[in-house]
Amino acid sequence: MSNATDVLEQLKKETKDDARLYGCLKELYEQGIPFEELKGLIPDIKRTREQLHMKRMLENNNQVLLSMFSKEMSFLLDARERQEEEQFKKLDQLIRQLGAK
Repeated sequence: MSNATDVLEQLKKETKDDARLYGCLKELYEQGIPFEELKGLIPDIKRTREQLHMKRMLENNNQVLLSMFSKEMSFLLDARERQEEEQFKKLDQLIRQLGAK
């Protein structure tokens, strides 16, 4: 690379409109990291960011699923309690009817 402007233009092209990544790499270049080393980091940084994004999405999905599961279980337990309560009422009525005879 002939000069800093050429290097920064090349970095901008390599990061393909990723302003945040470009800003980080520009800062590293200005601190003295050679262009070739920075260029080699780009795929790793992008892959790591994608993996973190995927991890966050999965964690979010897990929270949503856990919440849905929890609500469904609560509903089922409530329904079972109502059913048991109804059975006990019927049993109580039957016992009272038998006792009245």
